[in-house]
Amino acid sequence: MTWRWSAGNWRWNARRIVISAFVLFHLSALAIWTNPDCLIKDRCSPLFRYYMLPLGIWQWWAVFAPDPLRDTQYLNVEVIDSKGLRHLYEFPRIGDLSWWQKLFHYRDPKFVSNMVMDEYAKHRVFTARHAVRQLGLREDAFPLTASLFYELRPTPPPGTPAADPMAPKPILVIDRIQIASYKEVRP
Repeated sequence: MTWRWSAGNWRWNARRIVISAFVLFHLSALAIWTNPDCLIKDRCSPLFRYYMLPLGIWQWWAVFAPDPLRDTQYLNVEVIDSKGLRHLYEFPRIGDLSWWQKLFHYRDPKFVSNMVMDEYAKHRVFTARHAVRQLGLREDAFPLTASLFYELRPTPPPGTPAADPMAPKPILVIDRIQIASYKEVRP
C-alpha cells in the first residue's frame, strides 16, 4: 500500500499537530505551575501566567496537608457613590447555593484567597467593576469608590463547639478602587 499526499491528509495532519501542540502546552503549564518553588518554576511560570490565571485553572496547594486552610472567606464589595450612599455587593456563598449551582462556583474560595496577593491587582479592578455592574448603579452615581474586603469566619477545631454566630467576624480590606465614570464599568 502506498501513501499518497492529498489535501485531506494534509488537513488531518495539521489538525493533529495543532491539537498535540496545545495538549503539550497545557500539560507543561500545569506541570510547571504545580511544582514547588524552584529555579525552573521561577523562570517558566511568567510564560504561563497569562494562560493559567484568567482561566482559573491554576493549582493551589493550601488545601492539602500539613497546613490546609481552615477558615471560610467571603468576598464583598462596598461601593460609596458620588452622593455618599453605601451599596453592598456580596459574592455568592457556596453554602447558600443548590447542588447544581455549586458546580459553577467551586473555584470561588480559591479566587477570594488569591485576591489578597499583589500579583492579582488587575483582577481586583475587574472584580470591583463586576460588582458595580451587578449593583446596577446609574451614571449619576459616579465617580465612586469600591472597597473589596473579605470576611473571615474561623472554623473551630474538631471536638469544640461551633463559634458564636453573633460574634463579629474579622474583616480585611483588600483594596480600594476609584472608578471615575460609567464608561469604565460598562465596556
